Amino acid sequence: MIKTLAKGLSEKVIVLQFRDKVIIGVAMTLLVAVSIGIVFGGIIFGLAGFFSLIGVSYESIGSLLLFIFFTFLVGIFFEIIEQITFFFITRANLPSKEKWVWIALIKLILSWIVIYIVNELMTTVVLSSLAVFLTALLIVSIDIVFDDKKRGSK
Repeated sequence: MIKTLAKGLSEKVIVLQFRDKVIIGVAMTLLVAVSIGIVFGGIIFGLAGFFSLIGVSYESIGSLLLFIFFTFLVGIFFEIIEQITFFFITRANLPSKEKWVWIALIKLILSWIVIYIVNELMTTVVLSSLAVFLTALLIVSIDIVFDDKKRGSK
């Protein structure tokens, strides 16, 4: 049961019992878990569908999950390199369209390198050279679209 205590004329303090706190904690935990599951499920099934379209073969969903995990792991290192490079590009005396082209090109190259490295490390997922390039292009395209939406809303 929720009780309210009058603290002043315009302020109320809500006092929760232990049972109410547990219910709220469980509900929030489930909300976060379901949200994370939806995001990762979208990534896994989206990538599985894309790989199916471009003819990539993989042994199992587990190997696909491992491929995604290694891509994130290797990508962390290259993300640091990307941020350092972007720092210098954004401070360069270049027109904004030229900066955008350089940023997109660097993102594409670094994403291609990440996918290529993971492809070479894993034998259970087989990507052709074209598939590596198309996967990197897809990742960069999605990154640029969502990055532009972030900047546009500011």
